[in-house]
Amino acid sequence: MLTETIIEVTEAHTDSLGHLNHVAAVRLLELARYEWYAACGLFNGELGRLGTVVVNINYDYRRECFLAERLRVMSRGLSMGTKSMVIAHEIVKPDGEIAIEGRATSVVMDLSARRIIAVPDCVAQHLAPGYKPGAD
Repeated sequence: MLTETIIEVTEAHTDSLGHLNHVAAVRLLELARYEWYAACGLFNGELGRLGTVVVNINYDYRRECFLAERLRVMSRGLSMGTKSMVIAHEIVKPDGEIAIEGRATSVVMDLSARRIIAVPDCVAQHLAPGYKPGAD
């Protein structure tokens, strides 16, 4: 599954060089990742009980993004393990060029028990080739 999140670079996103700051970029990618999880149905009826935690993040910055640019953040599931999942991201500039690309590895946590749980079926079906919900 591929999701698209539209972001407009605001002054709060920029640094003294006048381009999208790396910290702001990571926050925008986090927003897009949350929207990907929500599109999978991860938080349906579970909001407040389940959460996601990033355990590894790796982004490559290819081009600058500037104030007032409307960016498309493309997010898709890449792979999963028993308890972790990898989501790939691209920030695409208005001209179609990729400005930032990379991936984040996350786990799902049961917030009341404070423990990491297996990747839920609603997410797993969008990650593993040939995955059959309930098969594990």
